[in-house]
Amino acid sequence: MSGAVLTVTDLRVVYRDGSVAVDGVSLSVDAGTVCLILGANGAGKTSLLRGIGGFWQSEHGRVQAGSVVVDGKDVTGRSPRALAKAGVVLVPEDNKVFKTLTVDENLRAVPMTGSAASRRALRDEVMALFPFLGERSRLPAGQLSGGERQMLGIARALLLRPRLMLIDEASLGLSPIAVETVFSRLKLIIDEWHTTMVIVEQNIRAALGIAQTAHVMEGGRIALSGTAAQIVNDERVRRAYLGLEG
Repeated sequence: MSGAVLTVTDLRVVYRDGSVAVDGVSLSVDAGTVCLILGANGAGKTSLLRGIGGFWQSEHGRVQAGSVVVDGKDVTGRSPRALAKAGVVLVPEDNKVFKTLTVDENLRAVPMTGSAASRRALRDEVMALFPFLGERSRLPAGQLSGGERQMLGIARALLLRPRLMLIDEASLGLSPIAVETVFSRLKLIIDEWHTTMVIVEQNIRAALGIAQTAHVMEGGRIALSGTAAQIVNDERVRRAYLGLEG
């Protein structure tokens, strides 16, 4: 399936004190592709994801202007619950799982839709993608490794049948082996589930392996855009994010 799943136009997100977190960002993400958002801390990456995902409306800021369109429908300012029903799911940087609940309880806490048979089939698909979930079903999520908690958070998101996944810092705090495992699962989701993704990521090397397009944010704005290959070969990006010269 082709065409844009997500179209963001002149999105402006402000804090309650009036300071600007996202300043006129526009981007488009085609079906089944991965869009990578890069930038230094404080550049507005997470604010952009939360603005798209509807979380700012109920927190300490708001979408002041612009629009978010998913599959041709304007979803600007809708609540996270309403956006989840529209197929947009955010996997946040922190608090992606309930640490005091078991792995099984975390999965059962997801408000799945559809018939009992379809819910069971979807759960089986997710369990096949993340086999460790069954092996650790009775273990409190807080006792999982960082990589396992990340994958549990992604599994929870998949149970909502997302059309668009917003993933904030999938590799944060993970070992190189865990990063490789997480990104291999993301690639499977893209290839087999045809899920569209917007990923905020500091580990540019890992993310560029699955991304088609990329945007670099500075000061709440997009400073540089292009294909993943164009971005990785840009001298500014190579110096700032890859530590490479020439």
